[in-house]
Amino acid sequence: MTDHDIRPVEVHERRAALDAIRAALLSGPVDDAQFESGAGSFDDCDSLAAWDDDRCVGSAGAFRFDSTVPGGNRVTTAGVTRVGVLPTHTRRGLLTRMMHRLLTESRERGNVLATLHASETPIYRRFGFGLGSDAVAAVIRTRDATPWRTSSSPGSMRLLARTEILDTVPDVYDGAARWRPGSISRPRWWWERVLKEATEPASTPWGKGSFVAVHTGPDGDDGFVVYSVEWEEGFGITTGTGTVQDLWGASPAVELDLWRYVLGIDLVTTWKAELRPVDEPVRRAMHDSRAYDARQRADDQWVRILDVDGALEARTFGDSTAAAVVRVHDPMFAANCGAWRIAPHGAERTEDESDVEVDIAALSAAYLGGVSWFDLAASAQIGPSTPTAILRRLDSLFAVQPAPFCGTGY
Repeated sequence: MTDHDIRPVEVHERRAALDAIRAALLSGPVDDAQFESGAGSFDDCDSLAAWDDDRCVGSAGAFRFDSTVPGGNRVTTAGVTRVGVLPTHTRRGLLTRMMHRLLTESRERGNVLATLHASETPIYRRFGFGLGSDAVAAVIRTRDATPWRTSSSPGSMRLLARTEILDTVPDVYDGAARWRPGSISRPRWWWERVLKEATEPASTPWGKGSFVAVHTGPDGDDGFVVYSVEWEEGFGITTGTGTVQDLWGASPAVELDLWRYVLGIDLVTTWKAELRPVDEPVRRAMHDSRAYDARQRADDQWVRILDVDGALEARTFGDSTAAAVVRVHDPMFAANCGAWRIAPHGAERTEDESDVEVDIAALSAAYLGGVSWFDLAASAQIGPSTPTAILRRLDSLFAVQPAPFCGTGY
């Protein structure tokens, strides 16, 4: 096996690294305009690449985010991204070497968590990641959604002009959307990429339109929705379809009002939403709950605790009649190995006998509060012989409402 060179990506090497990861993920090279438009994301990313002589054959990177954890605190997070190896160089240990170095350096930089969205889900458990949150994709029929079972909250909607979108929406997100565990910070370059269609004038006389609408409550702007609409194909068809790309509000009531606005848009009979929380209340608020048809439930975000002390200290825990002692094994980081007594008031290291022993992937899966310890035991991710009373105690400590949700692709 060739001793490939793995090193940080220099500015002049970015395009080679990007083309390598695109090839690994079944895409062709970028053109000049695409590469320049994505330069800001490289500035905000700690990138590694593997080289075979002067050819880039793989890469792995981590964006600099923060994540909301149960209780509302935010912790520094490595958003793992651009991971892949050219098909000519797989099965040589390159991915393992890059991931170990990336996670080690991320921990040394002070990151508490590492998170990612997986292109292939079996890959990342061996690096200590656990599936921490799910999302659903839904199709909604407008004719069956009304009348609503709930009344609207005080407030109004306004449609943003394309010139004011980038100056408005990021602040609304930061102020209104970070109440869900698992939500992450969104850099300027992310907004520019995602809102590109909504902020640029249309290039054709007719076709898809992209828009952003903001909800304003008694205390100011407190929610937004990014959506696109277009006519269905076919002669004489006078109805349209829509796609909800992003929808966040400061409370469930505000998010219901955002859905009221969307589903009330004339001419659109069907809406699609590809990434929504599993516990979104709008389905139960509709006249016919089957109008919200959840077509698929899939993994939203994978979580890897890099610093167990920092992670457990940052989040809050629920009421429980007793504490639980959890012993953690982490083959990558010795500092994460040990036992912690977890109680409603917090967590601390202990030498006491453990109630349950877990690997770092299982603790990471449970960390955000959306994966129950009972389910972890039932799926053999922790010892299936763990007493039910211990699992119930851990669930009462870790479980949260609302369910964790990231909702940000990276």
